[in-house]
Amino acid sequence: MAILKVLSVVFPVFCIIGLGYIFARFRKISLEPIIDILLYLTIPALVISSLSHKRLVIDDLAVVAFSATIVVLGTGLMAWIYLKLIGRQDLRGFYLPVMFMNSGNMSFPLALLAFGPEGLAVAVLYYIAISLLVYSLGIYVAKGRGGISEMFKLPLIYAAVIAVALNLAEVKLPAALINTFDMLGAATIPIMQVSLGYRLYSARLAFPAISLAGSAIRIGGGMAIAWGVVTLFGIDGLNQKIILLSSGMPAAVINFVVSHRYNVNSDLVASTVALSTFISIFTTPLLLLWIM
Repeated sequence: MAILKVLSVVFPVFCIIGLGYIFARFRKISLEPIIDILLYLTIPALVISSLSHKRLVIDDLAVVAFSATIVVLGTGLMAWIYLKLIGRQDLRGFYLPVMFMNSGNMSFPLALLAFGPEGLAVAVLYYIAISLLVYSLGIYVAKGRGGISEMFKLPLIYAAVIAVALNLAEVKLPAALINTFDMLGAATIPIMQVSLGYRLYSARLAFPAISLAGSAIRIGGGMAIAWGVVTLFGIDGLNQKIILLSSGMPAAVINFVVSHRYNVNSDLVASTVALSTFISIFTTPLLLLWIM
């Protein structure tokens, strides 16, 4: 029965990603407007929607953000050690797909299907922490400086601050507003999954050995560090499950966008994103069997 429950969670996620991949084979479109809709409209709406339905405790916010940060820094250290061992410290872009996991496209639907709206709300907190790190530390890795200013150009941080403040102050939005955010935010998950599949269609395997090592660090290393964090600090319950789930996700597509924009090993980054996503078809069910 546990396997059937896991399959009922995993199948819809990879099926929709697969539909995006098939769609890319027959129809060529620009993803840029879709990404803008996600970044500027639906994701901020999902943040407000999710956090308006779950009573937050400040400890939850601190625990999830702290754990996400440790996982990012820990996998970054693993990447540095690996590059030093193989003598390829010039591959700065390698850090991106290793450090920053797909805490949106895949974590959101998995958390929702496996743990319900409360699980999604915790996954949103994890995603917020990772997004802030991508648009600060991630851009610093890619271009050297300027990440902080990029972060403030996106509405995500403002939506997160507003949603968390309203939640902690126990201020309830009018039903009409909540319904609006619910409807707009609901579009996020399927659009993100289809976009991921579409983007993966154009990815090609480059630097296979390095991409495989990056995928192993991203998924295996991420899970190992997350397990160490939740064990060492006694994190349990839903927070523990979502931290482990999100930390074991493959590399995020946003890494390719950042690497392409700043011209830093984009072929290697795209290859690692594609390979880690393929590997996650097998590792994600095992991860869910472990934590559910």
